[in-house]
Order: sequence, then structure tokens, then C-alpha cells
Amino acid sequence: MVTSSTSERRRSKRTALKKCASLIINHGHQAHRIPCLILDNSQHGFRISRAFRLKRGQLVEVILDEHSSDTVRCKVMWIGKPQSEQQGEAGLEINS
Repeated sequence: MVTSSTSERRRSKRTALKKCASLIINHGHQAHRIPCLILDNSQHGFRISRAFRLKRGQLVEVILDEHSSDTVRCKVMWIGKPQSEQQGEAGLEINS
């Protein structure tokens, strides 16, 4: 059985960022803005840390620049498992 590495399966190259950003999360009729850190990004999405309130499949908006109101709509694709290297991280796919 032949397996491919994670980097071979990726659709696009990731770029390390470590940039402060914010997430807009809707809970019912209320929107909450929470800080996050973008660890890396690609043409298709982001890997973030400080993702403790997210759920897989959830739709969120990412504010990339504190001085802008521009947002990027994303879907939470994965959440890091507790006690793993990815604990507190999440993968977001950009919704086009």
C-alpha cells in the first residue's frame, strides 16, 4: 500500500505567518469577536491557534487586519485533538 505525505496531498503551498487576527463567530442572534493567531495560510485557507470555541463544520469570518472591516468567510474543517500537537488549533477552508 502506497501512502502519500501530508505535503503531497495539499492542494496548495502553505506560507507561515504568525499574524494576529480575529474571528467572528455567530451564536444565535449574537456575533462574538475573538482573537486568534494565523499560523499559516494557503490559497484555500488558514491554520489558526486559539480555536477553543470552534466546532467542525461551523461557518466563521476571519478579520485579517485590525484596521479593516474586510472579512473572509471560512468553514472549520478540523479541530486539533486534546493532548495532541494540534491542541487549540483549527483548519479553516475559505468559502468562495
